[in-house]
Amino acid sequence: MSGISRRRSKSFLVAFVAGAIGLQLSLAGPAAAASVTLSWSYNYTVDVPCSSTVTKNCVSGFEYGTTPDGGTTLNKIGTVGNPTPAGSGATAVTASFTQGPPYGSVVYYARTIGLDGNGNTLYSTVALATAVQIVPTAPTGLIVTVR
Repeated sequence: MSGISRRRSKSFLVAFVAGAIGLQLSLAGPAAAASVTLSWSYNYTVDVPCSSTVTKNCVSGFEYGTTPDGGTTLNKIGTVGNPTPAGSGATAVTASFTQGPPYGSVVYYARTIGLDGNGNTLYSTVALATAVQIVPTAPTGLIVTVR
């Protein structure tokens, strides 16, 4: 085999492997970010959940997100309603989502959303979680070919 033919064969092999990796990555879909679950408890003994019949002086749900400065600036990610049944006493509440950037140390917050005596929305102070490290997701579809 001539030098040109070997180079073409190697170039074809590299292109083929690169194409195969690209195809596998595209079939795998977009890379998933970090999976995060926030969990807390809420005591509904005094603060009743809102319902179709209770629309004032009640808890309508919770807001959660990240804060870069200990709760002064809130970057909302989402909300979660009251669990069903909310019952009285301490009740577990969870919110699950995927998190991409910002990477590094991230502090999550949660706060209660309520309705006052006039039906206006109001918020509790924030509850802060301990900082956690968020990193990019690992690549998928890694192929090794040894000849």
